Amino acid sequence: MDELSAPGVSALRQAQDTIIEHSLDRISSAHDFYRTLPEGSREQIAAVARLGVTMFVDSAENPSTPLVPSQIFSVAPAALTGVITLEQTLALVRTVLDVVVDEAPRAVPEKDHDAVRILVLTFGRDVGFAAAEVYARAAEARGAWDARLESVAVDAMLHDDPQDAATRAGTAGWNGTGPVAAIAARTTLDALGISRLRHECRNLASDCLVSVRGDSVLIVLGDGSQNHAPSSKHSSSHHDSRVETPEHLVDQAAMQIAGGLGGSAVVGPVVSGISHAGRSLRSALAGLRALPGWAEAPNPVHADDLLPERLLAGDELAGEQILSRVHAPLHQMGDPFESTVATYLALGGSLEATARSLFVHANTVRYRLGRVSEQVGWDATNARDGLMLHMAIIVGRLAVGRED
Repeated sequence: MDELSAPGVSALRQAQDTIIEHSLDRISSAHDFYRTLPEGSREQIAAVARLGVTMFVDSAENPSTPLVPSQIFSVAPAALTGVITLEQTLALVRTVLDVVVDEAPRAVPEKDHDAVRILVLTFGRDVGFAAAEVYARAAEARGAWDARLESVAVDAMLHDDPQDAATRAGTAGWNGTGPVAAIAARTTLDALGISRLRHECRNLASDCLVSVRGDSVLIVLGDGSQNHAPSSKHSSSHHDSRVETPEHLVDQAAMQIAGGLGGSAVVGPVVSGISHAGRSLRSALAGLRALPGWAEAPNPVHADDLLPERLLAGDELAGEQILSRVHAPLHQMGDPFESTVATYLALGGSLEATARSLFVHANTVRYRLGRVSEQVGWDATNARDGLMLHMAIIVGRLAVGRED
């Protein structure tokens, strides 16, 4: 029932060129997007249509020969998948099939009408699946290439000069010029997990780069968009959580993404742009290496909250950051405040002993410590904050010693 008679095959072969010509006419008249394509692309699509009709007639003539519908697309380069979408390709396939369904039965004897219709529909189904497979392979290849470009860009941020890093990021698709934050995490992701991660990053940030490296992942985010998750106590930007500056938003986006990675994650400080992303990346990586030193650390955690552990682990960048972010603002408050904090920490956190040592009232000590907490952002009466301040004072004294 689904095989044509010899006269039917002969008649179909004779009508082949006419069917091809009418198919191309229908494509041109029915699809506006086709008419706007470059001439080269239109010629490639026309070649696919010709080969499709020819293969259909060949399959009707030799039904026992295995049919490979994907060969229809062999006459068009893979780049064509980037010119027209899968939806548009399937629309073109349907148009050609409509012409074949309409004209093939009229070309063959009446007894072959049902058989030729069945053959057309079966062939069309197989071509549709073949088109989807072609586009899936093209998407997979583009995804692998894009992932490679992103990894190269991230490597450049870690090891090359800022201008080269920015150039490579642009090659990988980075468009923004706003603030940037990096994430370093220890987690294992399969292909589906990586796809979901990229989707989430693009939902929360205008730009992103993702580099998967075995059991770890590095992420660079730019200009956080619609994330409103609460931030930790010590945001790298130290902005009020109610002020949704671009820096605050990208930090929020990074913390939200890091929190969903399923492993230990450290968020680097927000930097001014992609050319400085290496600083945030290196901070995040150093924090990830130093993380075992703080067993009670939250997850995710900011790299700046791990400055003491990073410093002890030999991270030179941590020394610079603890000087600029903690010691400098403390030192600028003046000697009474810095010496009060230093004495308080040296005496084990005793208000009375500090007051006696400085010849002031305990309330004066309490007031000075409160001012430091307000101005610098770390509270000497808190064990963790006290460690940060103590390390900052030591680093500051060592820096003065080196200058002398």
